[in-house]
Amino acid sequence: MRTYSGNRIDFENGVLATVKEDSFEIDGALMDAWNRDLLKYYPEEYAELQIIADEVPMAEEAENIAPIKPKYVPSPTFVEKMSRADEVLQDRYDELKNYALRFKKLKSRLSKKFDSINQGRLQFVKLSVAGKTLKLYLNMDINDTDPKFHCKDMRDKKTYVTVPVQLRIKSGRAVKYAKILIDQCAELHGLKENKKFVEVDAMALIDEALAEKNAKAEAAATEA
Repeated sequence: MRTYSGNRIDFENGVLATVKEDSFEIDGALMDAWNRDLLKYYPEEYAELQIIADEVPMAEEAENIAPIKPKYVPSPTFVEKMSRADEVLQDRYDELKNYALRFKKLKSRLSKKFDSINQGRLQFVKLSVAGKTLKLYLNMDINDTDPKFHCKDMRDKKTYVTVPVQLRIKSGRAVKYAKILIDQCAELHGLKENKKFVEVDAMALIDEALAEKNAKAEAAATEA
């Protein structure tokens, strides 16, 4: 289907749009024929077009209108994503976080993109979320993982250089695989299980972090 070079009315947005593909110049006769056919076969659209045309500035005027700068919208943080996640994903997050934390001297730290579980300077595992998928990153070699787990090698990315093995968790079976890998990674680094470990409420900690973030934002807005 051929198009023409020039301005046309966009029915959905009510704005002038420039069409360039397979271009040819449109003359008055062709425009009159187009108007007649539109009025004959699509009278309602023709009436709508006339209303929009009255409201849309001419091309010369449109060139003088300053473009509207898009407003920067920051990406949601890990705690924001997790707070909006469905209950199944939240439960898997809670289960795997506690499963990883049950080793001695491990601590969890929530950052913009991750929940990182470390022992001092040793980065043990990280958890992140993307849509409906929970992602586990482990400090181990991709060659030591079972091929059936379908892990992804992330060592070429600077962010994951210390936790280069990624496992996408979208099912109960993947949760079982994640636990196997966590145990395997713990054994690799000589971590010992804490028999007195008390489970944490992962989502309660998410809510606390989110409330703290919102409080800081409100305080900053008030000062401004």
